[in-house]
Amino acid sequence: MRNLTAIVASVAISLAASTALAEAPGFVFSQDKLDWQAGPPELPRGAEVAMLFGNPMQGGPYILRMRAPKGYKIGPHKHSGIETMTVLTGAVRYGQGNLPEPNAEKTLSAGGFAATPAETGHWVSFEDDTVIQVTGVGPWNITYLDPRDDPRAPQR
Repeated sequence: MRNLTAIVASVAISLAASTALAEAPGFVFSQDKLDWQAGPPELPRGAEVAMLFGNPMQGGPYILRMRAPKGYKIGPHKHSGIETMTVLTGAVRYGQGNLPEPNAEKTLSAGGFAATPAETGHWVSFEDDTVIQVTGVGPWNITYLDPRDDPRAPQR
C-alpha cells in the first residue's frame, strides 16, 4: 500500500510540474521579427545584435544574435565567463590565443560551433555577411588583449 501511495504521489507531482511548465511564459521568435540594434560600444562599429533571452549586462544566462558584415573583425580579447558561438549563416574565422595566428584559426560556416572558456584569449573575423548566436552567463564583459583594438579607447 505504501508503494501504491508513493506511485500516486509521484504521478500527481509529475502532472503538476508538467502543467506548471506548460503554463509558464515562453519565448518564441520569428527570424523576421527580431529587433536588431547597433552593437554595444565595447564592440567595433558595424555589427548589430538582437536579444533573444536574458540580459548580458546582468547576472544569469543570455542568448543573443549578432550579425556582422563581411570583413568585420573583433581583435584578440577575453571574457570573465564562458562564451559559446554558433554560426547561423555566413562564415567566421575563429582563433584562440593571445595574438592572431592564421595557423591557429578555424573557418566555421553555418552550423559551426565554438566554446571559449573564461579568461581565454580569442578573436573572430567575418568572411561573409554573417549571423552568429552567442550564449553565456552574465554579466558579460570584454577585455581586449591589445588596447589599440578596444573601440572605447581614444585612438592615437
